[in-house]
Amino acid sequence: MKKLQLLICDDHNLVSEGIAVMLESENRYEIHIVTSGTQALQHIQTHVVDVLILDISMPEMSGLDVLDALKEAEIQQNVLMLTMHEQVKFIKDAIAKGAKGYVLKSTSKAMLMEAIQKVAQGENFYDPRLTTILLNDLHEVSQKKQIALVKLTPREIDILKLIAQNKKTKEIADILFISVNTVQSHKKNLYSKLNIHSVSELVTYAFQHGFVEV
Repeated sequence: MKKLQLLICDDHNLVSEGIAVMLESENRYEIHIVTSGTQALQHIQTHVVDVLILDISMPEMSGLDVLDALKEAEIQQNVLMLTMHEQVKFIKDAIAKGAKGYVLKSTSKAMLMEAIQKVAQGENFYDPRLTTILLNDLHEVSQKKQIALVKLTPREIDILKLIAQNKKTKEIADILFISVNTVQSHKKNLYSKLNIHSVSELVTYAFQHGFVEV
């Protein structure tokens, strides 16, 4: 059986070598190790890599930066993030930037091998523990929106979103086909309902309550 070509990119040699030793015992992988994002990109340009196993936190060039560079260079590369980061922001960023898989460094050998196999085939694989994290985040965002929706009318929400997009009063009026006075009236209602006293606070509120994508 043809061995899968793996490239492990982690700035901690001890971690990379430990993973390599663990996987090589299966005799189904050809493994190469690099310690920086720059080295990973150089290797990918000159070698066939079935799966790039990529850490996030690295000096000079993070794993997320590597994903950006691959996308910019239009290189189709199957990437599996292997990291200690379980924060929602890192997970969402990695997925949005093109990572096929995301597993935590505390994962089992069996799960890592399953992830590698799936990603090598172009499929997605995410550590099951991340499902709970992402669902909790989704629930929290949904709750925030519902709380806000109880307070605000549809028109006030429209205006709040446009304010968060840095639209001026006249621009909002033109977009919504209403008068400037009507926009100002809705803004006053927003200030009153939300106990807010400035445009910057309105913008912050819009982002915190999920009305605007980060």
